[in-house]
Amino acid sequence: MIQSSLTTWLTLGRVSNLPTVWTNALAAALLASSATTLAPPSPLVWTLLLVALSALYLAGMLLNDLMDADWDQQHHNPRPIVLGLVSRAQVRLATAALLLLAALAVLGLSRMIAQPHWLLASAGLLLLFILGYNLLHKKYPHSVWLMGGCRSALYLTAAASLAMPPQPLWLCAALLGTYIAGLTYLARLEHRNQLLSRLPLLLMLSPLLLAAYAGNSVFWLVLLLWLGWLGWHYQRHLANPQQRQVRAFIGAGLAALPLFDALVLAVANQPLGSLLCVLVFFLLPHLQRWIKPT
Repeated sequence: MIQSSLTTWLTLGRVSNLPTVWTNALAAALLASSATTLAPPSPLVWTLLLVALSALYLAGMLLNDLMDADWDQQHHNPRPIVLGLVSRAQVRLATAALLLLAALAVLGLSRMIAQPHWLLASAGLLLLFILGYNLLHKKYPHSVWLMGGCRSALYLTAAASLAMPPQPLWLCAALLGTYIAGLTYLARLEHRNQLLSRLPLLLMLSPLLLAAYAGNSVFWLVLLLWLGWLGWHYQRHLANPQQRQVRAFIGAGLAALPLFDALVLAVANQPLGSLLCVLVFFLLPHLQRWIKPT
């Protein structure tokens, strides 16, 4: 019974994707450190930053299931609330607790840095994107850009744990947000297993623009790995309409997020950080077999 309950909460939180939040934070903070010559975050700053971002991510996932519960019931979408594995009241309470934890972590972090207004502004923006997406995504198809904004704001928040986000960080945040928006366009028709346009796939190629800043072989090796991974899954899950599996391709797209961070860190001349992100990438498909990523 305890194991079943734990699995339910892990599924609600899509915890198989949680490591992508951590690699996002790692890449953004190390890029900010490299671009500004500031020291990387201290262990305590890292801890508070990861707690805050993890809590916001989990709260967003729980809120998504909570806001979609009626739609899921009408369309027979078997998510935990509809299946009766957890009550709406329990999910509301857990969401509120996670948001409180995130607020406390951000406030604690703001007392440890020289320019807290950037951190508070970017964390506030992240919360607004989370709330906006969950409120609007079933009504407006282009609300996918709010989901992209969540990841962009996550990058800005991680960088702001040091100081004002430097110029290269804004570009990387925009490219990441575009990638996520493309992936989310695909996810809108996941329940129908349809691919109505190639535009989402073009948006997912936004990280290619980082090649203009490549200065070492690590970048090109990671780029080949990223293109090979997405290309293979496109051929396997999308190219043939008779064998289409949109959900499987979305999972592959989410698993590729650490490779984006590896590209960013290669551009920032942080090969060890880039390697760490690649290792997380290899771990994610195994986590996705345990807990569904969507």
